[in-house]
Amino acid sequence: MIIILLHQHIVHHMIMITSNTLDDNDKSATKIYSLNNGQFIKYINNTNKNSIYYLLSWYNKKNNKYYIIQLAYKKIIINNLLEDELYSELIQQPENFHYSGFIYNRNNNDYLCSSSLNGYINIWDLYNKNILKTINTNNCYLMHIIKWNNKYIIVADYFNKSFKIIDLDENKIISNIGGQHTDNVKCIKKIYHPIYGESLLSCGDDKYIKFWSI
Repeated sequence: MIIILLHQHIVHHMIMITSNTLDDNDKSATKIYSLNNGQFIKYINNTNKNSIYYLLSWYNKKNNKYYIIQLAYKKIIINNLLEDELYSELIQQPENFHYSGFIYNRNNNDYLCSSSLNGYINIWDLYNKNILKTINTNNCYLMHIIKWNNKYIIVADYFNKSFKIIDLDENKIISNIGGQHTDNVKCIKKIYHPIYGESLLSCGDDKYIKFWSI
């Protein structure tokens, strides 16, 4: 579930967008609700036909429209929030489950970085709707992925009970950090600690949250 603030002309709309992986259109699909009154607004077209695992909001500065990016099984689907428009379906073989991603801007262009359970990290040009680069981690089971800064990204390596630091410029893994979790690592988050500064939180199936400082 994500919450985004949507501006349309001079009217401000606060909406909530949810999704799950059931096969029943009444219970599944990506749905939009108003946070002003709690009312259901609409379904995103055809999303009940896909298992959606992660949602991102994206404002397209070139056409001034709002989109929802849905990371799904074997594809990434981008829909217009207000209109019944399919902006793009992104597919790059070999495909698998997409459980996480983030959007970043470089040189006035927007890019989507997504992780996959088959070990591939794909970076997409959101305006040109094509693949910019692919980073192969050799069949690692990749879960949550974050941008650390303009040079590095970090991704949770599930079965290896670790997380990987990847150089975006060199397109390669520069470090694999583990040994603290006794079970699979699922999620990582960047935080700013008042004493230690930029830091990382990791959590796994061992039910522990680990704090990492530089």
